[in-house]
Order: sequence, then structure tokens, then C-alpha cells
Amino acid sequence: MTAPFLSLAQIRNRLILTARWVLREHRPGPDGRCPICRTAACPPATAARDALRAATQVYLWSATTQPTEPDGDAPRRADDAG
Repeated sequence: MTAPFLSLAQIRNRLILTARWVLREHRPGPDGRCPICRTAACPPATAARDALRAATQVYLWSATTQPTEPDGDAPRRADDAG
């Protein structure tokens, strides 16, 4: 499938897969440097970490995952007692 026909979930999943692939390729070696970039602070790995963080934050902050009612096990405040 081409991009105009992908759902937002499919685009998000492809972004996550690509970021994970980049992190595997740019994993620091025993000396702490990236084997491809040969630097300690690898820009592609940093960008991939940021993309993963952004993709998972959007998923975690989705309106469907927010609790709609207070938890029944939560302690009650004094002004809530009736």
C-alpha cells in the first residue's frame, strides 16, 4: 500500500518500526561510539529515540485510554462524603 491509503495507526506503526531499525543499526559499540557514525552522540539514534518517544506519548495520551470515572478504590476526600 502507498502512504495516502494508510491509516494513522499504520503510519504510526511504520514510524516505530523504522525508529527501532535505526536504533539497532546505530547501537553503540564497546567503546561507546556508533559503528556507522563513529561518534559518541549519534544524531540518527537521537532522532530515532525522539520519534519513538513521540509516537508512544501520542498513544498513551489518547482520549480513549483516559479513565472517565474516578476509581472506586481511591480514597474519598472529606468534601465528597455525603
